[in-house]
Amino acid sequence: MDARLVRGLIIALILGTVALLVVFKISGVNVTWSDLMRIDPIVVAVALALVAATWVFDSLRMSALVRAMGENLGFWSGIRVAITGVFVASLMPFNAGGEPMQIYLLRNEGLSMGQASAVVAVKTFCNALAKVIVAFTASSWIVLSGIGWRVPSQMKVVLLTAYSLYVAFFLFALFLMADPRRIETVVAPILRSRIVARFLGDGGPERVLRSIRKWTAEFETSLDGTRRRLRWTLLAVIYLSVAGWLALILVPTMILAALGIGAPSEQVMANVILFHMISSYVPTPGASGAAELGFAELFRMVIPPALIGLTVALWRLLTYYFTLMVGGALTIGQLLRRAMEPTEE
Repeated sequence: MDARLVRGLIIALILGTVALLVVFKISGVNVTWSDLMRIDPIVVAVALALVAATWVFDSLRMSALVRAMGENLGFWSGIRVAITGVFVASLMPFNAGGEPMQIYLLRNEGLSMGQASAVVAVKTFCNALAKVIVAFTASSWIVLSGIGWRVPSQMKVVLLTAYSLYVAFFLFALFLMADPRRIETVVAPILRSRIVARFLGDGGPERVLRSIRKWTAEFETSLDGTRRRLRWTLLAVIYLSVAGWLALILVPTMILAALGIGAPSEQVMANVILFHMISSYVPTPGASGAAELGFAELFRMVIPPALIGLTVALWRLLTYYFTLMVGGALTIGQLLRRAMEPTEE
């Protein structure tokens, strides 16, 4: 396994464990066996199924986009690409690394660099759009219901700032995707600056720009031949993206219900989706540390203090650590399979 992933795993485990201990310490309550026995195993199973459903939706999105380009991606191949991408992203700062890994795996499935890049770029764009749609819907629901947004005032500022930045980045990405040649226009001055040029060495900036031009040409070629079919495919991918986020939002909703906490659905929806927007700006692997502390702070006006630690631990276990276990097992299995394959002499 890549050393960066191993390092990310170690950092994530340390920060996550310390943060959970802090949350339990602040809550001032020790979790007993009777507290754990309150959790219905069926609820846990359904929560895990919802997380697995997000991988299925991701596989279906990629399969639909690949088909629109005249190629084919099997369901289980799509699942493997989806899980591996999420696994890598979960161990990298800012959740980065997942998209490049998926491009690499799609190329191994027979797609060209331009096709693989187009699939992942369009999928990522639709996923971001779905996140904005769900956040806007939840926020509007809270306003129309008149119950008020039960979040600490300082967290409201953080959430609204993160939402504004996310929308700004989304619109900027849309601007670039409308004409990929704009990427070179934006990147060229940065690459040719003194600091970056010195880092890249003699001729480095021009080599990078040539690679960008080549990728842009392949990207545009892959999209140009499928624009008509892509319209309906885009709609389907957006729906699948919204479904994926709703499945992820239902996990904490089910945990709260299992613990007997009657939190309003719109509150949970808004808090969870906006939390995921914030996590995009956290520099730790999988937002570890900040995720546990942030989730506890975000829900402290909804969850009783005695249950805040248990709720955060269950949420993190059923989402983040479950993904690490499945993704890690899949990655190790692939490495072992490659090692057992006979080498060509």
